[in-house]
Amino acid sequence: MSKVLIAVVSHGHFDKISELGAAASLALTSFDVVILDNFGETELEAYCDIHHVSYIRTKQSKGFGANNNHIYDFFNKNTGITDDDYVLILNPDVLITPEEVTALVETAQANNDKLVTINLYTDKGFQNFDNSIRNFPSFMDFVKSFLFGVNPSLIDKSAVNKRKAVDWAAGSFLLVRADLYAELGGFDEGYFMYCEDLDLCWRAKHQHGTQLYYYPQFKATHLAQHANRKIFSKHFYWHVNSVLRYLLFKGKPKSRLLRNENRNDV
Repeated sequence: MSKVLIAVVSHGHFDKISELGAAASLALTSFDVVILDNFGETELEAYCDIHHVSYIRTKQSKGFGANNNHIYDFFNKNTGITDDDYVLILNPDVLITPEEVTALVETAQANNDKLVTINLYTDKGFQNFDNSIRNFPSFMDFVKSFLFGVNPSLIDKSAVNKRKAVDWAAGSFLLVRADLYAELGGFDEGYFMYCEDLDLCWRAKHQHGTQLYYYPQFKATHLAQHANRKIFSKHFYWHVNSVLRYLLFKGKPKSRLLRNENRNDV
């Protein structure tokens, strides 16, 4: 099987990472797990050392996309990534077994799929779907979501029972083949905290002809705690900025992943 880089970004998530134990169990297999620490938690650094997880401490706090690009750069510089390897973007609050990841990668390879997501649930009993797969949103979809809490772009998972092409999926779990990640230049770092995943999937489909596939047979638990997006909060500001960037400038990345040059902070 190809090499699998598992990228985890922590914004003060040591307690959750330790409680779930997913990163530690994944690192015990043949997977390469890298945790990037935005907050500088000494407990997290010690945890990574004990469980053979690669640890990175950034010099400054960055957004979701920039952090994952940083992990890719770090791993490529220190270990090397080939075209048929995979990058798994994994939230620190997602619980998945090594066996599930192995089976997922093998299935993606068999289907020659370069961009894949799975069936996330909000509970460990796999009873409640996480709304993680969606159609590309329109301006009015965003308006309805902001004003009325209604999101027309959501896809009903209960109606999907086999591999299906979908527009985009939440960045809490995205499996990307390394050649596609490099071709895309990674995530667009012009976004901050919101819409990076949406933009990546849009560019994959419309600029590279690569479809995202949803595999409902593979499951994981996403114990998400959604940030407060009340008007005038920083998260609301970040969200609105990202939405405007997507609507006005999608497909025109502000910055690109550096593949052949070393970043100063890698």
